[in-house]
Amino acid sequence: MALVLPTGCPDKGGESASGSETNATSGAPTTGEAMTTTATTTAATTEASATSDASTAEPTTAGPTTGATTGEPLCDLEKADFEASCASLCEVFGGCDPEVDPAACATSCGQDRLVKDTPACLCSATAWNDCRAALDCDGLASVDLHSDTPCFIEGANYLVRCGDCLVAPDFIAPDQCTTLVECPDVLGVSFVCSGGTCRCHDGEQEFASCPDRGLCAGQDAAALNAAASECCGVDF
Repeated sequence: MALVLPTGCPDKGGESASGSETNATSGAPTTGEAMTTTATTTAATTEASATSDASTAEPTTAGPTTGATTGEPLCDLEKADFEASCASLCEVFGGCDPEVDPAACATSCGQDRLVKDTPACLCSATAWNDCRAALDCDGLASVDLHSDTPCFIEGANYLVRCGDCLVAPDFIAPDQCTTLVECPDVLGVSFVCSGGTCRCHDGEQEFASCPDRGLCAGQDAAALNAAASECCGVDF
């Protein structure tokens, strides 16, 4: 299952918004404007290659895993809390666009958008709704799942924890490694370590960095993904 449409997208006239079109008030990415995994992979490869000395070491690639590798987060939320977050978000949508019916929007959000029955998805979907519900109309219109737009972390974690995403660590040399979380056609975030520094990229730009701490030399995929999650704020 590929997750394309973020939760809480408003309904207009009782009809659900299409996953292939952008609603101006929701800021939901379309397949045209969403980050592509190809761009993110290229950015990771270019960054690692440009900053690494030539090495004869054979790269070691861990097999890709499905979903986040840091475990299910705990939160004191019930399904009713998620449904309340849908109602709050849809009230904001309705205030920004008179064509949105808040009641129909909330019903659709609560019934259709919690795509996985897991604590991680419940927590992340609620946080994604709550973050956008706190924005004004201009803020909602600017939500685009890039690191310099509102609610990027919440939206990224919603996609990772509720969708079918891949995490692919790659050990290239003792001082050079990468890991990448990909939600096809929607999200791509890379964590590139080279020359003692690790950097987070959203497919277009760097948005965080931290020390390597020997992650590449250790060739431990779980440790690399955990460090990426901590540094970038997005589950790997």
